[in-house]
Amino acid sequence: MTIEYIEDMADWKTAWDHIHFRGFLDTKMTLQFTWQGCDSLLAAPLVLDLVRFTEREHRRGKSGVMTHLSSFFKSPMGKNVPPEFHKQYALLEQWADEVAGKSS
Repeated sequence: MTIEYIEDMADWKTAWDHIHFRGFLDTKMTLQFTWQGCDSLLAAPLVLDLVRFTEREHRRGKSGVMTHLSSFFKSPMGKNVPPEFHKQYALLEQWADEVAGKSS
């Protein structure tokens, strides 16, 4: 997957998604849809989450590379960061469980 900048579209991005599955009588089927959105509007909530999670780690006395936030980045830093999104997201969930157990 790549994200290309198209000058005429500026911050607007379009995604074409194809979901392949088997339907009635095991028939191969595809669900297709087109999505369009503005980069800035999509990124704002993610940035707020990153700030909140980083602040939480600061209050816990932690510093350095936060591999549990790897699912937020295209090229995350840190050793032993799995390349698959679902594994990166599992790191975030594991961190959240740990913080919830220690929260006051």
